[in-house]
Amino acid sequence: MKRHPTTDGTRRQKRSIVSKYWSHGLAFLLGCCLTSFSMMAFLHHGDLGSPTFAQQYLHQQKREPIYLADQQSQELHKVAGLDCAAHGGPSRELAQEMVYWKDLPEDSGYVAPFHDKNQRRYLTFEPDGGGWNNIRMSMETVLTIAVATGRVLVLPPSQHMYRKSANSLIVRKGMNCILTSKGLCFLHWDTSLAFSAWENIAEEHPGLEVITTKQFLEQTYGKVHDKETNEITYPPLNRTDWDGDTSGTNTQLGPWLRKIAYNADWNPDDCVAAFPKSTSIEDEQLITTIFDELKGENINIEHFVNQPTPVNGTTKDRMAEFIAKRSKLCLYDHKIQQEPILHFAGKRNLAGGRLLVHFYAFLFFQDWKEDLWMKRFVRDHVRYTDEIQCAAARIVAAVREDARRHDRDNPNGYFDSFHIRRGDFQYKKTRVDAKDILEVSKDEIPKGTTVYVATDEHKKEFFHDMESYWNVVYMDNYLHLLDGVDKNYFGMIDQLVSSRGRLFFGCWFSTFTGYITRLRGYHSQNVHREGYELGLLPDTYYYAVAIHKTKMHDFWPIKKLFYAREYPASWRNIDFNAPELS
Repeated sequence: MKRHPTTDGTRRQKRSIVSKYWSHGLAFLLGCCLTSFSMMAFLHHGDLGSPTFAQQYLHQQKREPIYLADQQSQELHKVAGLDCAAHGGPSRELAQEMVYWKDLPEDSGYVAPFHDKNQRRYLTFEPDGGGWNNIRMSMETVLTIAVATGRVLVLPPSQHMYRKSANSLIVRKGMNCILTSKGLCFLHWDTSLAFSAWENIAEEHPGLEVITTKQFLEQTYGKVHDKETNEITYPPLNRTDWDGDTSGTNTQLGPWLRKIAYNADWNPDDCVAAFPKSTSIEDEQLITTIFDELKGENINIEHFVNQPTPVNGTTKDRMAEFIAKRSKLCLYDHKIQQEPILHFAGKRNLAGGRLLVHFYAFLFFQDWKEDLWMKRFVRDHVRYTDEIQCAAARIVAAVREDARRHDRDNPNGYFDSFHIRRGDFQYKKTRVDAKDILEVSKDEIPKGTTVYVATDEHKKEFFHDMESYWNVVYMDNYLHLLDGVDKNYFGMIDQLVSSRGRLFFGCWFSTFTGYITRLRGYHSQNVHREGYELGLLPDTYYYAVAIHKTKMHDFWPIKKLFYAREYPASWRNIDFNAPELS
């Protein structure tokens, strides 16, 4: 693929579907400075505090989502797969077991109805202060909000992460990653170009642009207003580069961002973040009317147990299942659409609170096609890198081989898996002894079965009772397969290996367990496991809390506490309207 010249460490993106709508053929940029068009817009229309142009443009036409990708976008895709030749194996045949994502070229053309080709608007946020899976959850949420609103996503400066200070794990260091350690990618957003993911996803998804905080501050320098005084304001200390300054970012930059932006008071526990299917006022009014009607009906969510609403159901029917006793509608209306900067503080004591919620449990789309597209977008493009996937594939292959050696009547190498949460977990009711874990699961897992255990418990003598009953193995058994792999990846590798167990037992309240169940949900839809039509996972259990042991065996609508588990809404029938696989 031909590369364009680089400026200030960024790359000018190839023209995509959006470029067709831009006058004079100006290219759509990924993570770059202001385009010539955008700069002219700012010079002509003044600073970011003036909504006049946005107000005028909003009423020029009713804008709706764009779905169909042009031929150039489709040619960028490759068939979904996993090639581990450059990552130490295993073979392509063995690696394919890990693949749950799909390649849907026509999906790449989606552009939100609020994406304004004539004016750049931004979404800024402060990352969650919890552990990795909490951060992953909130990052998925802000990413999907950015796509849904058509805004430029501004990644926060690099910062130290909770419980990772020894290895200086940081957020957003370099254009190819969202989370990195020592220059290595934790998460990338597309499968086609493993080492240039940001470039690739922007080329394939014209509705998404991602830039750094430094680029944002440079682009908007001298153009933003203090919301209270309406005076032009500049970044603290006139700095544009805050990478590595965790303290300064939290105590100076964060508060400043809140002063210049519209602070979304969208608390997931209280409100539904709703997106109309177009820019028309009529669609806003319709969603508001539907929400008000449902709020007065006092809906019993148990009505939907094993009776899910069709994914293409009416707006009212889908919202009835989605509302989860929330009393507030957080509508992305025409007023918020005009705001130059939309900010999510992500702090418990600030407007909006923590975004400790699954994206699909927070964002509601009037258009059911947008809802399914967004769920496919996350499944197909928000995943662990090939290096991590391949490392997990090597361990899965080794566990299967051990299972075959241990039981000659197990030619397929079936194994079962656990995630056992110990450590500093705040939910004391989940801290049960290995003897109790064995008792709750031995009816499902026969004696002598090979069992893979993912755990943060370092004292392996804790598992004595389980080891006496099953052939228990851990990642420690396979460290020789992880030579050269960053140890910060080990937890993610544990998740991927656990997701491939025949049966899986996890821990309620754990977002680590939650992501494993979502991966199992994705896989179940591909192979049409029993109950897949309802999104059921009859081979997935909880060892704690015991009352929830078989919760995944039934369809449940989303409900509070959202983060305590994952829900079938994430994976059930999301390919209903998907174009054919390439």
